[in-house]
Amino acid sequence: MKPTDIKNPSYFHKVVDCQWACPAHTPVPEYIRLIAQRKYTEAYMVNWESNVFPGVLGRTCDRPCEPACRRVRVEETPVAICRLKR
Repeated sequence: MKPTDIKNPSYFHKVVDCQWACPAHTPVPEYIRLIAQRKYTEAYMVNWESNVFPGVLGRTCDRPCEPACRRVRVEETPVAICRLKR
């Protein structure tokens, strides 16, 4: 696997491995961006649009998005996406 080109911002908009690994195809980058901005209601609604049971899935999900997280190519650990849901 070749390393992620972190100097090319357009790459990040084309390749969203975590979103495609998610069975609900949750738009993870948008979801995380809203959480970082402390817009929790909006983040919940983004999650809800692709998954009508985000409260249940957040507790039962086996996190297929996390191993697919491309942050692993830059740092050692992926984003703990499932924990953000709680």
